[in-house]
Amino acid sequence: MKITLITLFTSLTLTLSAQVPDWTKYTCDGNSYNMYTELSKGKAVVLNFSSAWSAGSPAMAMETENLWQNMMSENVKVFGFLNENQDFDMADCDDANIWESTFGITHPTFINIEDVLNTYINKYTESGAVTLPWLLLFIPNVEDPANSTLVYSGNEINALNHVLYDEWLQNVGINEANNTEKELVKILDQLGRETSFKPNTPLIYVYSDGSTEKIFTIGQ
Repeated sequence: MKITLITLFTSLTLTLSAQVPDWTKYTCDGNSYNMYTELSKGKAVVLNFSSAWSAGSPAMAMETENLWQNMMSENVKVFGFLNENQDFDMADCDDANIWESTFGITHPTFINIEDVLNTYINKYTESGAVTLPWLLLFIPNVEDPANSTLVYSGNEINALNHVLYDEWLQNVGINEANNTEKELVKILDQLGRETSFKPNTPLIYVYSDGSTEKIFTIGQ
């Protein structure tokens, strides 16, 4: 009987330096992405480490895809890291294609990711162990991407969304300089789900120029 949760261990010593580990990875269709490049563009970066056989990974992949689809401003980048397939073997491009088509994934997905996974486990855990799926959220330092800030580590998408909207997107919206031409594109709730206007409820307004604004209207 297959176990539905995985705990990964690394023998590396916990890294105490402040620097965010960099990486460069290619998707199976040949597109290249780099951690520091995305951070230097002023984007918050979400990393989702998964294994196909892990019970929570498919649902998390769909949740992070929903997050990705809702990021109209492109001030957030989502990356998926697929470690193992359903047979506990290292995932290959066939596995990645099945993963993407089955769960409707359009954000970049990487295979052969053990080096990145172990580096981040080593960097951001004291025990050298983590349960997949594992989410990390980084807020960028544009001038010095290596000193960007990890603001969430865990496996709760709702908690990540709260941090994302409370600590990042509303600040981006406030700092947008030119609001004269913008139109309202959609309204999101605090969990990143599209909704309609509701009084007495915290809402995120997403505008056509990519800016966002946190709204709370008192009413009956």
